[in-house]
Amino acid sequence: MKRTIYPAILIAFAAALCLNGESFAAGNDTLVVYATPITIPLDSVINHDQAQATPHHVYLLASVDTPYTFVSGVVVDNSVSIVGVLGPNGRPPCIQPDPSTSLPTAHQHLFTFTKNGSIVTLENLYLLGVATDNSINEGDGFGVTVTGDSIKLIISNVVFEQWSQFGINYSGNWDKLWVTDCEFRNFVNPGSDYTGEAIRFRNDLNRNPQDSVVIRDCTFLGLNGYVACVGVTAYLKFFDFEHNSVVGVYKNPFFTMNATNWICRYNIFYAAYAGGMSNGEYPWWDRIWAPGVGSVIDLDTLNKPIAGQFGIDTTSSNWIANAEAARNIQINDNIYFMPDSITGFIQAWNDTAQAINNDSIYTCGWMNAYTEAMFANHSNFHDNGNLVGTDPGYGSGIAAMLGTATVPAADGIGMLPWLRESRSNGDVATHFWGYMQSAPDFSSGNWEPTWPLPEETAHDLKYTANLTAADAEPYGDPRWFDNPEAVTPHPPAVASRFTLGDNYPNPFNPTTTINFTVAKSGFGSLRVYNIIGQQVMTVFEGNAVPGQKYSFNVSMDRFASGLYFYTLQQGGNSITKKMLLLK
Repeated sequence: MKRTIYPAILIAFAAALCLNGESFAAGNDTLVVYATPITIPLDSVINHDQAQATPHHVYLLASVDTPYTFVSGVVVDNSVSIVGVLGPNGRPPCIQPDPSTSLPTAHQHLFTFTKNGSIVTLENLYLLGVATDNSINEGDGFGVTVTGDSIKLIISNVVFEQWSQFGINYSGNWDKLWVTDCEFRNFVNPGSDYTGEAIRFRNDLNRNPQDSVVIRDCTFLGLNGYVACVGVTAYLKFFDFEHNSVVGVYKNPFFTMNATNWICRYNIFYAAYAGGMSNGEYPWWDRIWAPGVGSVIDLDTLNKPIAGQFGIDTTSSNWIANAEAARNIQINDNIYFMPDSITGFIQAWNDTAQAINNDSIYTCGWMNAYTEAMFANHSNFHDNGNLVGTDPGYGSGIAAMLGTATVPAADGIGMLPWLRESRSNGDVATHFWGYMQSAPDFSSGNWEPTWPLPEETAHDLKYTANLTAADAEPYGDPRWFDNPEAVTPHPPAVASRFTLGDNYPNPFNPTTTINFTVAKSGFGSLRVYNIIGQQVMTVFEGNAVPGQKYSFNVSMDRFASGLYFYTLQQGGNSITKKMLLLK
């Protein structure tokens, strides 16, 4: 994970107050919460505080040597931030189900946020769906649930592991999600090959409109179901999916056929849609309107209700053409690869006399014919620079996760025998599959998940192919190429490089701070552009000198919500970054 470094004074303050089982107020709006072994669940602390006349809005979780537990879940009808203080080597506080079986909802929903228009932040946490007695969170397990309208959900540096139903589940009107630097690992439920989804919108059938979903610098490792099911039959205003690693997903990673504005670039899709489609699922299960075989990138023509929510006059005889012309789809500079072991397994399955249970499997590739035709026939649909069939060269642990091992280990069997087991028994299995699952054993004192994450220490996601995306970062999640131990928390005051910092906060409303330095004297500028390339603001223009850190507080209160670009330029040097205004 990328390490968020808190000021030393804050960490020292938290450590000084760290008495077992107590919580301390840090200022008028912050409550520092410490874990106790099993006895006082986190939901009891936060729910009790939220019931007070003046509840806190920031909860700082300061324990990394004892798990936080929950029984019936944290339910908040308020704007709130729940933030972990990172421990040694960047370990985040861990929250797990309590082993109690006294309540029917035990081991199911962790966080639920209900207040319309609220802002919710989760940062520096390990949300683990395995109870401290090693029981697995099977059934209806949700990590984060959003039920209110127009909620802004900001999640950064959070590990979601072994949530059997959904990692993030939302259902309101016009909600906004910003998910960065997170990992979703081992979302597998033997009871259903579709159950185990990272991010899911739950109100499609009621056609609740959605605002925006931004997912960047994240890893999805060992999932049954969707990476992002953010639009089935409901309108989605904006979807941004960039620099993510999607490695080992049994079913289709997306359900976004009705995307209207979608940017998808610099991602790796490795063994995505590995389980294919069965006879029973073909041709309609994964294709809502036009029948056919699904694919990783799978689009369809907008239907009339969605076109109307998109702002198209559906009484016009040309409403279909007008709706399609208004869409903006950019699927550029991605890597897609399906290992031969998986395609060979499916071919061997289909070559049997009647397959197994008369259930052949359709292989689902990068783009199906219907989607390819849409890109060919729409000038506003772009699919440039995608490397289809390029093997990034992942480590041996990834091959083991997808392999043929039939003897159950701590992280289950291989994905291929799991495929055979599930397809042979009506999409129900008896084992798990996954990548080095965390299985706490509180009785031995070894409750915590492995840290650093095994994929980091094993370098299984640091690919060996010589590949660099167009923005000069590695393809996929960049964190696997970082050296966290070499990160300097506080850069020197005097800089002599041409650098443009990430704006903070991001997303923001309505102000954010942008820093930059230059390597030599000369005329320079810092300008802001909208998504179609129009300049909307000049932040700085003039002579810039080396040895000085420039910092500007940028207010965009006069502008509409959306994605913006800011560019630092001096001579022949130029850097552009993105920021999201969420009002």
